[in-house]
Formats: sequence, C-alpha cells, structure tokens
Amino acid sequence: MSKKQKPVQSVKPETPPDKSRRTMLLLGGGALVAAVAGAGAYSAGWFDEPKPTSFASEAVRSTGKNLAPVTLAATAENALRAADELLTHYARDLANASALIHAVRGMGRGFKLNDGTSAVTHLCNKYAFDKEVNGKRYVYFSRDAEVHENSFLKTFLEAGVSLEQRVTANGKAQTLRDVIEGGKQLFRADAADVYKFDDRQFRFDPVSMLTHGRGELLHEHLPWSLIAFSHLMKPAEAQWTNAYGEKIDLVTVLDRALAEYETTCALGQAALQRGEVAPKEFRTRIKDYSCFGLHSVYGFLACWQKGFTGNRLPERMAQVMDFVTYRLQADALASDVEYDEADAQAQQKAPVQVMTAFKLRARLKLLGHAFESINFAKKHSLMTFSAAQENRIQAGEQALYESVVGLRALDWASLRKMPGEKFISDVVIALGHAARGMKLLTPQNPDGLA
Repeated sequence: MSKKQKPVQSVKPETPPDKSRRTMLLLGGGALVAAVAGAGAYSAGWFDEPKPTSFASEAVRSTGKNLAPVTLAATAENALRAADELLTHYARDLANASALIHAVRGMGRGFKLNDGTSAVTHLCNKYAFDKEVNGKRYVYFSRDAEVHENSFLKTFLEAGVSLEQRVTANGKAQTLRDVIEGGKQLFRADAADVYKFDDRQFRFDPVSMLTHGRGELLHEHLPWSLIAFSHLMKPAEAQWTNAYGEKIDLVTVLDRALAEYETTCALGQAALQRGEVAPKEFRTRIKDYSCFGLHSVYGFLACWQKGFTGNRLPERMAQVMDFVTYRLQADALASDVEYDEADAQAQQKAPVQVMTAFKLRARLKLLGHAFESINFAKKHSLMTFSAAQENRIQAGEQALYESVVGLRALDWASLRKMPGEKFISDVVIALGHAARGMKLLTPQNPDGLA
C-alpha cells in the first residue's frame, strides 16, 4: 500500500476455470438441495474450499450431543462464556484434528478430550509421520490433519507446549524438537517467485489445483510457518539450507509476502476509507487468502513482535492494521450482502435459521481473526491505535459479541442435520481464534494456561 513499495516480480498462476460449473448447494443429509448460481454461492462462502478429509472424516457422524440454545445479552462476559461453551463442547464432541487444535488455540495447552486425554498428546500421537528426503528422515504433522503447513507446530509453540513433548511418528518416539527440525528442513519457498512450489501444495488435492490455480504457499500455508520460525530464530539467523539443498531467506520471503498482501489491500483501501462496503474486487482477491487474509496479518505481526523489523515492516504493518480496523464493518456488511444475493438466486431458498447461521459464522470468522491480530498488537505494544481507529475497534468488538451470542442461541441439533457437521466444525475453528482474541488482554490468555 505504500507508494514506495516495489512491485513483486512473481509469475502468477493462470486464471482459474469458471467456478460456476458447481451449482448445487448441499445443506446436509439430503435435507435440502438448492440450485444456486455458482459464482454467488462461492462468493458468499456456501462452498468451502476443498480440503483433504481422510482424518476429519473419521469423526463425522449424523448425530451427536448438542447444547441447548441459550439467549444471552451481547456483552464481553457473555460472549466469552458462549464462545467457551460452544468451543469446548463441540471440539470434544467432534474430536477431529481441526476442532482439537483450535480448542488448544482458544483454551490453552491443558485442553482435554472427554476421556481426560490431553488434546496436545492426542494430536502428537495420532497425526505425526516421518519421511525421507535426500537420505535423511524428517518428522512432520500430516497435511490432511493440520491443513495449513506448520499450523500444529506454531499453535503448540504459542501455547507454550514443552519442546520435550513426546511425538509418535510412524511408531517411533520423537519430540517436538524433531518436528521443529522437520519444519525447517521441509519448508520450501523462493522469494523471487512465491508461486514456484505451489504444485506440490496440491499433491493431495488435484481438484483444488485445477479449479483454483492460486498461490497456495502464499495464501494457505506461509503465515503458520512465519509464526513458527519467528519463534525459533532471530532475523540474523533466519537463513538456512533445507533438505532439498535450497537456500531459504525468511526475511526476504516475509518482505515479498507482505508486498503481495499490500497489493491486495490496495484494491479496497480507498473505498473503505470513504465509508463504503468492501468492494467486490477486493473481496474476491482477499478470499484467495485463508480466512479473509487475516492469518497473514497475524503472521506478519508475529514476526514483528519477534524482532523482524527490516524492510520497513513496522511502518507497513501500521497501514495494514489501519485497514483492518475499516474491514471490521465494511467486510461484515459485504458478507451479508453476498449471502442475501446468493439466497435470492437460489431456486429453493434456505431456511431462515440456516441463512442466519451462515451469516453469523462468516462474521465470527472475520471478527474473531481480526481481534486476534488487533489484541495481539495491543498486548505486545506494537503500535498505538488512534482515537478514530479505537472507535472502529469498539464497534467491531460489539459486533463480535453479537455474533458469538447469536450462535449460542441457535438450535444446534437442527444445524447438525442442515447444513451439517462440516458447518459445525468450521464454527469451532472460528471460535478457537475468537476465544483467543477475546482473552489475549485478560488473565485468561490461553498462551499461559496449562
């Protein structure tokens, strides 16, 4: 967004095929199949991005235990209560990898399954593997469990999990230290071309590769690696040779990734500063990033907090965070509009509660991730927000509270059937970030809870 920022010389993938070929919206168990205009449905988020499901599918059931609806006033205290109740109950009930790692995110490293087993221990014993590269073996967490490369690792590091934590990989006893070494050695990124290794990101999902053609390292995986590696090394030490014999320069990769992100933000900056709803061009591009690009924001902040301040990163991130404060309202309003447009185009409209649930989930996803970044910046005194920014932040906080208590008031037994357990799992994921965001500035900060 800075006028002085040099353009990134990356070779971008070809334009992806038209997504409108997928025009059917399945809302759970055959209960409702609505023919929807494909582009509208994708924009509104009715279709989630294709993700590997071999581990997650183990826990999918048609029924489960559900919380009874509770109506609460939209206060900070009630929002935190509602988030914790929903997060702990459904993470334990679903017990899939994504739900459990996000429960650790929101509740701390001491989170336990229903049988009393440590969630951290469960994840470390079930989802770790090792593989050989150039004659050496390296430990890693399965991509189809953690979804984003190094997401388990960075979550464990931020939660304060011991580096001596036992990790079982292919039946062999390892530790989190071995995962750290594996993360460094298996990480591949070329700062001169941030799309260079994207084909490998799709080795498990050829459908996604054919339909999206996006920069998957940049949009889907890099933020988690930035967080993990910034915890493990200082900027002066952030260069190494990986298992493939490739030179990694994390400082340059960070600079390039931020430059790409700034280019996307520039598509909406002027409109948002005029008080307008987030424009479609910006919304389309920002959705290329996981969770509306807010994981990237947090990843950049995490590097800043750990001393990665070169290439004018503090100045540039101050601009990004100002833009985030505008997005609290503008993106939320745009999301509602997109859902309304998609519903209007459907041959058979979604039930009111289903539409409400989708809108609340989208707001929770946006606002929860945003406040994880905002409150992280405040906790570590990375910047001082202006009075105007604080006004936008306070309005966004209230909208977050309303979203969480709104979800708590829904009939989850019905939602489990339509739109289904995948929807509930997605809500749990968003709740993990929202809960942590709300707790970061309180004694309940999960980073310090065992």
